[in-house]
Amino acid sequence: MHFSPNKDGINDVWQLVAIEAYPDAEINVFNRYGQAVFTSHGYGKPWDGTYNGNSLPVGTYYYVINLKFGLPILKGWVAILR
Repeated sequence: MHFSPNKDGINDVWQLVAIEAYPDAEINVFNRYGQAVFTSHGYGKPWDGTYNGNSLPVGTYYYVINLKFGLPILKGWVAILR
């Protein structure tokens, strides 16, 4: 899974399919050092590959998504490409 936040209007944000069905979901994205670079309760504003307003470098980031409702926690990776 990857996206390319280069502001060309194509694939600029990390799209989570059907996440709107889980309005209380908790989404966390971490860099390779375990630092949280994105946190969201619900996914009203998709992640655009930034942290504190600054573009993150190309690389692999790791996510943890808790959909709630007693469902298993989802874990995996997402890559930023430019």
